[in-house]
Amino acid sequence: MGQMNEDLCVASDKELALQILHIHHIPAVEIVDPKTCSYPIVGRKYGHHKGKDLLILSSREQALEEDECDYFTKLYVMEKEYRLEVHALSVVKAEEAIPQQVVYQELPVRTESYGWAWQEIDSALIPADWVSMAIRAVYVTGHASGTVKIGELANGTAIIVDLNPPATSIAVPAVAPPQPFTMGADIEFMLSCDDDLLPASTFFPLEGPIGCDARQIEQDSGEYALAEIRPQQAESPHDLFRNIMQLLQEAFERVPYDNVQFRAGSMPFPGYQCGGHIHFGIPLSLSLLRALDQYLALPMALIEEPRTAKRRRQTKHGGLGRYREKPYGFEYLTLSSWILEPELALAVLCLAHLVASHHHELPCDLLFHPLVQRAYYQGNQVFLRQCWATLKKQLIRTASYPRYERELTQLFNRIEQGGSLPESHDIRRRWGGTVGKTSYEPGMIIQIPKKTRLKFHLLEGQTAQVRAGKSMVPAIIRSYPYSFYRSNVVQLSRSLRSQLSLPKEWSPKVSCANGILTLGPIIGILACRPYEKQTAYFQLLCRMAKERQMLVYIFEPQDIDWEKRLIRGTSLYGDAFFPFPAVVYDRYLSPGSHNSEVNETRYKLQYVYDIPFINSLALFSLTGNKWETYQVLSANHQEYLPDTRLLKTPADIAEMLDRYGEIFIKPLDGALSKGVLRVIRRSTGLFWMDAEQPDFQPVASMQELVAMLDRYQGPRGFLVQEGIRRKAIDNHLLEMRVYMHKNGKKKWLRTGMLARLTPGVMKEETEIDMRLSLALAKLYPDEADRRRIREQLAAVARSVVLAVEERVGAFGELAVDFTIDQYDALKILEINSKPANLFMYADAYRLRLVSCQRLLHYAAALAGYENDEN
Repeated sequence: MGQMNEDLCVASDKELALQILHIHHIPAVEIVDPKTCSYPIVGRKYGHHKGKDLLILSSREQALEEDECDYFTKLYVMEKEYRLEVHALSVVKAEEAIPQQVVYQELPVRTESYGWAWQEIDSALIPADWVSMAIRAVYVTGHASGTVKIGELANGTAIIVDLNPPATSIAVPAVAPPQPFTMGADIEFMLSCDDDLLPASTFFPLEGPIGCDARQIEQDSGEYALAEIRPQQAESPHDLFRNIMQLLQEAFERVPYDNVQFRAGSMPFPGYQCGGHIHFGIPLSLSLLRALDQYLALPMALIEEPRTAKRRRQTKHGGLGRYREKPYGFEYLTLSSWILEPELALAVLCLAHLVASHHHELPCDLLFHPLVQRAYYQGNQVFLRQCWATLKKQLIRTASYPRYERELTQLFNRIEQGGSLPESHDIRRRWGGTVGKTSYEPGMIIQIPKKTRLKFHLLEGQTAQVRAGKSMVPAIIRSYPYSFYRSNVVQLSRSLRSQLSLPKEWSPKVSCANGILTLGPIIGILACRPYEKQTAYFQLLCRMAKERQMLVYIFEPQDIDWEKRLIRGTSLYGDAFFPFPAVVYDRYLSPGSHNSEVNETRYKLQYVYDIPFINSLALFSLTGNKWETYQVLSANHQEYLPDTRLLKTPADIAEMLDRYGEIFIKPLDGALSKGVLRVIRRSTGLFWMDAEQPDFQPVASMQELVAMLDRYQGPRGFLVQEGIRRKAIDNHLLEMRVYMHKNGKKKWLRTGMLARLTPGVMKEETEIDMRLSLALAKLYPDEADRRRIREQLAAVARSVVLAVEERVGAFGELAVDFTIDQYDALKILEINSKPANLFMYADAYRLRLVSCQRLLHYAAALAGYENDEN
């Protein structure tokens, strides 16, 4: 990889310069793609044109047709602009753009060519962050000097608008440091208890050699997440190492618990970057900073955990060229916490001392290559490893290398062997610290984000009742350590989770009413193993519930421990005991669904333990009685129902056969076509079939037919129903299913409509499911006819659920099955309180997701959660 020639400077390519600034997370004008961006944008040319190249483009078509533009940027409106002259990590001059004889443009262009002048101002008037931003922009583009133009936006923030190198290169001499010089450090680490973040302030004070970093878990919470050791400075890396080891051993002794771990690295917990800052008792110089970046930061990037390291490099302390000047010299901030193991810590200190001692001799020919910089921030160790041989060769050439060869050889070997240092390990064990045999018990703690505490008027340190399903225990409220990116999640201590029988992996949300905090909601699906075709549906519900911070588990009646109020169920997190749910979704489809144990379970959960059901017992009672269902629907939907009567005498069968020639005899409490008898009359006599005997068989007489009913006899008797001659598609009979669900506002919505094609009546094992639109297109070429049927289906289905709800009370899910008869009239076949979710089989995956989403939101509403989603 060749040296970057300063004559071919990055700043001469303005597009590349902007890209590099963004790689380093420096606020700058954003480059956009004219094919995908929002408009208006600014078109620009390569090179320096004093603003005369700027062209405002208002549309994609205009941008793609404009041949004069080489690249495009986002359009910004600047309130003010400043120009800072930077030399060797200092701002030597500051100017503000002042209007004189302004040539007004659509966009203010503050250059001399457009009538603007630059007036020098006191650099102390420029915010310190802006000054740092300008210095860093010049540094990361590989220049010793340069002019940076900064624009102030309407919200008071600033971005870099332009960057130019000096007309003539100004050399910055590299000077050897005085010997000896001191080194110090402040190194951060974190604590975990049972793998959860434990505030360092639990055991350590804010100040002192072993203290806490100033970052609080929440503003004014008084809880500090990061611990920090501040060893005494020393003139040799070995002495400094011994000071570090002494403080670490003392810290280990203060926390003698076997379930508490000490963690270091880049980011032991999400959002909490850990630094290993090294203090140098010598003046900061440009060559020293460059050498530390190339010969210390880049080698360390080869062994840091890339997943977390690249996130830390996006922070103010994690990028290249990060420093803080101090009275004693300066603090180098770029490195992550390097105390993962003692051998690494000593090697880092030795390498830092070597680089600082010989920075004036070390060439920095790789540091400012754009590909190297990009690889560093992306955590691309594969690419950076190509640089290692060059770096190692230069380090070995220094006069100090023999003094530190033993320590550095271990580091070099680790780099060459590959692999990253794990951040989840307890560093106590690697440092030989004593680990006690007792466990730390934080108690019954619920950590709640500040935003949520304010919403529900909760105070930190307050004791509140916490409910999960039907379990409830008291807990103390503490601040939540991840409020900055998960403001609607709570975290529970191990003791609290255990008391509530909740899986560790679940991250619940919380609601509050009457001073009680409710987690979840928790939804229990009552079903029968094996789940068979319902398995995929249950898995989807569990996954979608997890995304919404709900908890869903599946159980059978025999899984319930009524005395302990626990249920052994199955969730995404495996089999475990769970609390009684806040809501039950009844999907028990076994032939034994009417047995006494299942019904007793339903009754006790709904009425004794007051757990709402998505589909209630009253609904099941109605849909489980075909005659009662017919009576409810016939009040307002007679025209859509096949002629039906209660079977009282053989004359009922004879009369219906005389009228229609084909009838169905159905058990009042039958399901899944079980016990349904299809009977036809032909000139040759009577014939029958059922689900078990799919071919028509002759029957000698009406008396024999009636006698056959004894083997089908249900406890409630039979009804006789007109046989409907259905429309067919490709020799398959047509059924149409309309799915109705309530949403989080408890309002009925039509979720979707499907077509079901079967080779015959009661032959569902070879059913074909497809989108309704495809089926109707085969039957009705005219779109007006198709639209009429869809609208009629929607209207009747909505009317049906309202009629049923008026009879049985509130519920949340129903499917209405229709067909179209030979006269193009809609007929209702049945209503289904436990409809199979068939959207997947019809490739209607979006509707499948919508149906699950509405079901979960309705369950949340039943559990008392406010929800405005459909």
